[in-house]
Amino acid sequence: MQEELLGASEYEAWLKKFETKKTTDSCYTPAAVYEAVADWAVNEYGLQGRRILRPFHPEGDYEKLEYQAGDVVIDNPPFSILTKIVRFYESKGVDFFLFAPTLTLFSPNAKCSIVTNSTIEYANGAKINTSFITSLDDAKVRTAPELKKAIADAEAAIRAEKPKLPKYIYPS
Repeated sequence: MQEELLGASEYEAWLKKFETKKTTDSCYTPAAVYEAVADWAVNEYGLQGRRILRPFHPEGDYEKLEYQAGDVVIDNPPFSILTKIVRFYESKGVDFFLFAPTLTLFSPNAKCSIVTNSTIEYANGAKINTSFITSLDDAKVRTAPELKKAIADAEAAIRAEKPKLPKYIYPS
């Protein structure tokens, strides 16, 4: 019996499934998680009626975006330039509620750090302990158990939608 050989492109595709998922700035937030976070922030800070912006997408340029009075940015920015982003928003007087890695949460630039220590699985497969920084709160540091629960519920719903892989049992 002759074995079927994989072509170069098929072999590359096969190898890709064994690559380690990397944590990069390309950590796009699952829609259910974003909606849970945005809903919580809108309700917690009374943002109803204010324009909510999401400038952090592949073609987005948060610095060139036309901000209006009353705008609020609720988004997951590139973590590598988070300090620069916070400084920019504070200099422009733009309110923000931003995802932030829990390990680097206590930046001297953050007006308020909201600790949730929620493990979010982003679109690239990276699982990152995530909390938030905001200009909307007067506390320097606080917790938000309701937000943590909303994120956990969204993550559970996402996991429930994934197809279940079969479990194989092999004889001894």
